[in-house]
Amino acid sequence: MAGRQRWLVFLIVAVYWTGSAPACRSQTQLQLAEPVAAPDEMTIDEAVAWALANNPELAALRQHYGIAAAEVVIARTYPHNPTFDARFLSPHGPTAADVTNPVTQEYLLMFPVEIRHQGQYRRQAADAGLSRTEWEIITHETVLAIRVAKAFRSVMFYAQKLALIEETASLNQQVAEQVRKLVDAGKLRSPDLILARTEIDDVRAQLWPARSDLTAARTELSRSLGVMRVERKLRGNLALPAAPADRDALLESARERRPDLRAHQAAVAEAEAKLRLTQADRFGNPSLGPSYQFNESRVHFIGGQVSVPIPLLNTRRGEIQQRDAERTRAVLELRDTEVRIGQDVAAALARLEYARQGVTLYDQEILPNLRTALANLEKLFNQNDPGVDVLRVIDMRRKLLRARAGYLDALWEANQAQADLASAVGDPALIALPPAPAPPPAPK
Repeated sequence: MAGRQRWLVFLIVAVYWTGSAPACRSQTQLQLAEPVAAPDEMTIDEAVAWALANNPELAALRQHYGIAAAEVVIARTYPHNPTFDARFLSPHGPTAADVTNPVTQEYLLMFPVEIRHQGQYRRQAADAGLSRTEWEIITHETVLAIRVAKAFRSVMFYAQKLALIEETASLNQQVAEQVRKLVDAGKLRSPDLILARTEIDDVRAQLWPARSDLTAARTELSRSLGVMRVERKLRGNLALPAAPADRDALLESARERRPDLRAHQAAVAEAEAKLRLTQADRFGNPSLGPSYQFNESRVHFIGGQVSVPIPLLNTRRGEIQQRDAERTRAVLELRDTEVRIGQDVAAALARLEYARQGVTLYDQEILPNLRTALANLEKLFNQNDPGVDVLRVIDMRRKLLRARAGYLDALWEANQAQADLASAVGDPALIALPPAPAPPPAPK
């Protein structure tokens, strides 16, 4: 009998040891995907899709979903593991004590019981946390999509600015050559040639900053895409954004689509569930289970045992106060987001309206008027009109080129305003517009 009892003790210890050890020894190997090369040519929509699929920063953020999903599994794991308690004593006493069993034994199997709906609150908090994590990931995806679209349009803008400066430099070179021939023919004076050559140097000085801006824009696009460098051609151009919808419709759409708003709503639900869980846990949980005893007189005792904590010194007031403050903070952050949605939509619409007015002004009045004026001056100059000299023609060409640069700036401002509107509404599709025809080139 004593041998069987020793084997029983050994079996209990072995089961406990083998049940807990593998968790410490197991190792998980994470397989990381190899970086994928960027496509040779892409549009703005393809760039956004590429970044959402391959950006490593976003891929790392998406791992938070697995953590939150594991919290749900943990919350749904109930009942908790029981506690097995075994006691072994060696009794000694006089013969009259009738000590016939050399080893007394007592076994307890205790199960913790939650009697104040703690499991329900725990699952509610985990589900809300998973929902909050999902919306936070969508928030990062939306921000990245708009960031890529803005970077793509930045490359388009600075590339067209550089092309315009290079065109201006080439045009000034041609003008200087024409002026030199006229000076050699005695039709113009030497100061006119000096002025024409200074125009060449003035424009050449703008080339290096323009190339530097284009390089910086490409670097930002590469960073947004998650690749080392973007060297290939980008298909697209700046286009006037579509006319915005009604303000009330956009505001309603923003309240439905903004992922950060949904994340804050889930955060409020999560904080409320955690507060209810802490309030339910303030008195602790009882434990109960069967009990077996085999004493020194070989008498068997079979029954049950209940263990109840006494919340005499600690009723978890601090934890409850902490959870209540977290819930209040979540509610205030939700209200702040609701207010900012209205502000963001209104500011983006106002900026976009002014930008569209600027683009329309350049497209319908300023550029056509300057092109007509330049054509008339060149016609009079070719007719040897005494009131028109080369200085007037050069000045008019400078004004037209400056207006074309202003037109690009206006288009850039409109695209930036459209990006602000897409961010305010939470819809990246508002900035990833289909490519529109490029503005007509100025006549040479």
